[in-house]
Amino acid sequence: MNSQHKNMPAKANQQTYDLFAPSALDNSYPLFKRMREEDPVHYSESFGYWVLTRYRDVEAALRDERLSSDRTALFINQLGNFDVKEIQNFLHLISKMLLEKNPPEHTRLRKLANQGFTTRAIESWRSIIQNTTNELLDNVQNYGYMNVVSDLSVPLPTLILTKIFGVPETDRANFIKWAMDIGTFFGAPGGSNIEEFARKADLAAAEFSALIRQLIEQRRRQPGTDMISLLTVAYLEQGFNLDELPSQCILILNAGLLTTTDQISNGVNALLRHPDQLQKLKQNPTLINSAVEEMIRFDTSVPFFFRIAKQDLTIGGKDIPAGSVIALGLGAANHDPEKFDSPSVFDITRLPNEHLGFGAGIHFCLGSVLARMELTICFTTLLTRLPNLSFDPDKQAIPTKHTTLIFKGFDSLPVKF
Repeated sequence: MNSQHKNMPAKANQQTYDLFAPSALDNSYPLFKRMREEDPVHYSESFGYWVLTRYRDVEAALRDERLSSDRTALFINQLGNFDVKEIQNFLHLISKMLLEKNPPEHTRLRKLANQGFTTRAIESWRSIIQNTTNELLDNVQNYGYMNVVSDLSVPLPTLILTKIFGVPETDRANFIKWAMDIGTFFGAPGGSNIEEFARKADLAAAEFSALIRQLIEQRRRQPGTDMISLLTVAYLEQGFNLDELPSQCILILNAGLLTTTDQISNGVNALLRHPDQLQKLKQNPTLINSAVEEMIRFDTSVPFFFRIAKQDLTIGGKDIPAGSVIALGLGAANHDPEKFDSPSVFDITRLPNEHLGFGAGIHFCLGSVLARMELTICFTTLLTRLPNLSFDPDKQAIPTKHTTLIFKGFDSLPVKF
């Protein structure tokens, strides 16, 4: 990001924290701890944005109406000298997403989006999740080893979401690629590949939108029980423009795929690194709900989220000018000792556990019910069917090098059983 950001404070803190250093990508929590203790409201000159690492600041910022969810300025700023015309499809897609809206527009769209998450729909997903998890474990059961990422955490949310949305099997491979390409640019990448990320994201936005528009038109004529049908009917009943719907569908699909994929691998890693907690969960499977919450707190798949200051404001004694980009450190907040006792300890019985893994306020994760159901069923089934799960000593686990701040997981996590 351009360090000559127009909202850069006159006296930026000279302390530097490299969020993209290899050690930080492997384990960012020691760096977050330093930032929280030394400069909890930190202005990064190299990125041109503010970084919050205290729970109280992050939680308050998630609820602060003076902070805008419309991050168009951030995406344009990321481009540097690259022509904004190159990301028009991406900007069009993102600009209509619920995630990018402020009230009252957000309130209207959220109410409509909720129509895809009815109690009846959610209950119908339970069997889809269970059957899909079993099918994926059937594929590896006899081998005695698997890669958690390629054999479970990527295909599971993909298959579940494409079934829930009624996406044709022939489009599933494209669906993963489009989600990854859009997510990489959306996730505030570092490094010098920004033009390549931008072009890929723009092409993915165009192709993904075309597919979803086609599916909406089909379901408009012949509605079913899938989520696109439910949302299409809700939009038509309310007299709303169907042109907005592809963005909401792609938001739910992308968020559901990228975040759950990473959370499964992060959760397996946490359990295997803490054998006492893994043993406790095996001995008492009723702890699965609190275990899932602790997996999300301990190593969340979404360590940062961004907001834009709508006006001049002060956070933690720092004056932040209007137009500033602010990175809300959800992962750092989830390890704040002011909020959590012994935050660096992985404790599956932790109660209460008011982590910020799903955000807070009006933008609290729309798909949190689905995500929790997926994680609960996935881990229950995994530990029941593969009770001797352990790291594969002959192969190396590779933490994600997405090179983005927003998503965190593994590219590879080999295990044996």
